[in-house]
Amino acid sequence: MRTSIKKTIAFALTLCAISAGTIAPNAGKFALSPTPIVASAEKVGDYVYTRRSVGSATLTSYKGSASSITLPTSVVINGQTYTVSGIDTGAFEYNKNLRSVNIPYGYSNIGTRAFRGCSNLTSVSIASTVISIRSSAFQETGLTSVTLPSALKSMEAQVFNRCTSLKSVTMPANNLKTIPNDAFSSCPNLTSVSLPSNIRTIGSGAFQNCTSLKSFTIPSGVTTLGNYAFADCSKLSSISIPSSVTDFGVQVFLNTPWLKNHSKSNLLVIHNSVVIDGSSATRNVSIPSGTKGIAGGAFSGNRYIQQVTIPSSVTYIGESAFSGCSNLATVNMQKGLKTIQTGAFNSCYSIRSISVPDSVETIGNSVFSGCSYLTKFRFPSNLKTIGNGAFYGCSSLSEITNVNTGYNYSIASDAFETATALKKINGQYFVSRNSDGSIRFYNEAFTRKYFSKGEKIGFLQDYLDYICTYVVNKVKNANPKYTQAQTAAALEDWICSQGCSPKEYWYQTYGNKNYPQGLENRPEYHNELSVLFNGVGVCEGWAKGYNLLLRKAGITSEIVGGINTSGGENHAWNVVKMDEVWFNIDAYWDDNGSKSKRSLFLVSSQELKDYEIKNNTSRCHNQQYVMRRENNYGQINKIYTCDTALGDVNLDGKIDSSDANAVTYYYKNNGYISGTFNKTCADINIDGVIDSKDVQSIWSKISKK
Repeated sequence: MRTSIKKTIAFALTLCAISAGTIAPNAGKFALSPTPIVASAEKVGDYVYTRRSVGSATLTSYKGSASSITLPTSVVINGQTYTVSGIDTGAFEYNKNLRSVNIPYGYSNIGTRAFRGCSNLTSVSIASTVISIRSSAFQETGLTSVTLPSALKSMEAQVFNRCTSLKSVTMPANNLKTIPNDAFSSCPNLTSVSLPSNIRTIGSGAFQNCTSLKSFTIPSGVTTLGNYAFADCSKLSSISIPSSVTDFGVQVFLNTPWLKNHSKSNLLVIHNSVVIDGSSATRNVSIPSGTKGIAGGAFSGNRYIQQVTIPSSVTYIGESAFSGCSNLATVNMQKGLKTIQTGAFNSCYSIRSISVPDSVETIGNSVFSGCSYLTKFRFPSNLKTIGNGAFYGCSSLSEITNVNTGYNYSIASDAFETATALKKINGQYFVSRNSDGSIRFYNEAFTRKYFSKGEKIGFLQDYLDYICTYVVNKVKNANPKYTQAQTAAALEDWICSQGCSPKEYWYQTYGNKNYPQGLENRPEYHNELSVLFNGVGVCEGWAKGYNLLLRKAGITSEIVGGINTSGGENHAWNVVKMDEVWFNIDAYWDDNGSKSKRSLFLVSSQELKDYEIKNNTSRCHNQQYVMRRENNYGQINKIYTCDTALGDVNLDGKIDSSDANAVTYYYKNNGYISGTFNKTCADINIDGVIDSKDVQSIWSKISKK
């Protein structure tokens, strides 16, 4: 799978300066104005403005100390009049003097954090022309009431969050469809809210912890209530919920009197045919027929339920619906169910088997995460999607069945990560070994398509053991008299023949160098399988794969890392111990397409640094830490001293005539010599024989000093 493309060690970045003008008004095509406007801040009076286009500016900051202001609608800058159309990010943030602000007609936008922290701001008049209010615009202000404009189209999260004096909110009919997340959360004095009929969604936490709110009317037409939308409203006892609401998020009404006092059926709170709370349920739970859904978090943390029967009328199980139900052992689902949402059965430790009906199309993120006793899972016949971490931590899951290996599923790369017992698919092993030790896949195309980015999955770990055993045995059987150095060299040749860098692979696959941003940071290029299974990896993936091969061969080795002092990413490579001496090997940098260049094979740390200087590469071989498999490759503060170079046979820290003479004496006296004599260092050309060729190589090293 290699090409002749060579790995680039150093990259030159060319910066292009691009000049652009503004778009001329009323131009039929994009055209440059004769005098391009460059956004720049200009102070005029108490305000700083930023020119945005010909005739248009925004208010960037306020330098005055007035307590009551009406914002300007125009400003003259360098003799030209500009219309002021908006308020920039943080323009008045934490201004403690402001008490009253009038945002006049003509303003269209209020920026992020525009008035955040203006704790004495009690009154604001917002012009009817404002169409957008960005996140946290009035967060933590002293406002007591607010009327939102009729032209409003967009409002972002936390706009009035933690406005502790806010008592009333009036919102006339406008174009706004969503009350954003945490819009009015933690407003403890809020008692009155009037929402228009155009609202369709009330976002997560929108009114959470509004502890004075006693009643609330949700407008007709609203379909979705986000997670915890009214949670912790400790006085909320009356809520009018229209029949249009069918999507209840996680624990929308948690800790409200309304939920506590709601009538129950079989200990379940059911509203609009959706189970919204099952916290009172015990032992065996039967969801009534006709129920359409189970809301997010409905049974979350209920340790008393043991069995749940879900009728065919239920089409979805909401986010975290049964999360943390530690004694739930049996779930009976009926055909009709379509979607199981994020974390629905997360950490249900007692579930050992579960039958998901064929009607299910989507299994969301983390649905069965942490179900450590789940042993088997049958793919529903209509299954299309399995989300991130769906079976994460299912350490007993050993087999998946009814898998259509010809179907184009959407399965997240980490869906089965840490399913360390998973080894079978449709009754057969994912991977097994032929009589000669080579590897056989149940369906290689399917396995590579859906599991190539994983790592800690049972059959992938088997694959690593099988491939390392196969390669090492192949080397040793063909060359039974190889020294450790020769074996390490052969393994380096093998990994170089199999692997390439992400950029090489991209160019080989797509024929261009338009590399995506963050290409080399993708996790699949940093793990044990990067090169050994996929043939593509960065230095870390190479070092991990080569380390497994070396250890399988009985060679003491470690993965070490260095900090790139020239400004790039950190670097990883290997160190090995031979004849009680530690050496560096950097297979990633040694890669020459089909075999190793041997430039950085069994070298000292000084030789690594000399190589970097000579070749003008990144300065990244300054060893700082060790990464070990048994510690999940976390960084360990340990440094292996690699002071010895090949040729320094007497281990005195230098290569000189005494080393050459020692090698000469050794081979002329049939291997007899007294004193310190390191055979690995003596066999400098790594051919397994210490002879005159090694002496010549030592003299060659001496002459190049």
